[in-house]
Amino acid sequence: MMKLLRYLKKYILIILTVFVLMVMGAFVVFFALTYLNSKVKETNLANIKIDEDGNWEIPNFETPDLVYANTMEEALSFNVDYYFKRYPYMHKVNDVIKVFENDEYATMFYHTIKDSKREGLVASKFKVKETDGIKQYALMSVELTEMGGWIMSGPLQTMREFAPLYDFMSEFSINKGDRFIYGSFGTEKVKTIKIEGQSPTEVIEYMVKGKKEYFWYYENLISDKPSSQFDIEMEEE
Repeated sequence: MMKLLRYLKKYILIILTVFVLMVMGAFVVFFALTYLNSKVKETNLANIKIDEDGNWEIPNFETPDLVYANTMEEALSFNVDYYFKRYPYMHKVNDVIKVFENDEYATMFYHTIKDSKREGLVASKFKVKETDGIKQYALMSVELTEMGGWIMSGPLQTMREFAPLYDFMSEFSINKGDRFIYGSFGTEKVKTIKIEGQSPTEVIEYMVKGKKEYFWYYENLISDKPSSQFDIEMEEE
């Protein structure tokens, strides 16, 4: 009888483990498709190509004409319905977190606030040109994240679950070919992150809803692997 009970416990444990893994997998697929949907707007997802190694290719689609302004903040006010359709309030800059810039491109990460309940982190990339000795900026791409919401997993698990999406973040690099990766968590343990054995280029502290938040980035992660295969480590609370 005891032997039968042990077998039953083991069988039930296996079923529960498989169920949990299926639920986690479903969440990852859901968030991945949500991310891709924001990238391709109203385009059919069937057009996306995925190769045997899990690398994703998104076809080029029509985007608004570039509208140049004298500052990045001013450039964000154009084509709001296209770039900020999900969160219109996010085109307003409350706090600049980090800016990268060269003669061709600029990328600005900033914190935006709507009210006491809604705040966001925005990645924005601009085309740069010089007119009569004055630099001008035109918005090219954004990624919008509402902050302080409910998170199912801890920071380390979240990073591992979203690793397949990291290769998309390279679009925010101002240098072609660099593997730019970024994120933000509300724990100082972010300073212990290791991706492929490498520490973040920088960790920047800012405030979200009155609490400390930590923006981290890799300006150019060195690895031959697709991001889905990255080795990711971080000390946990």
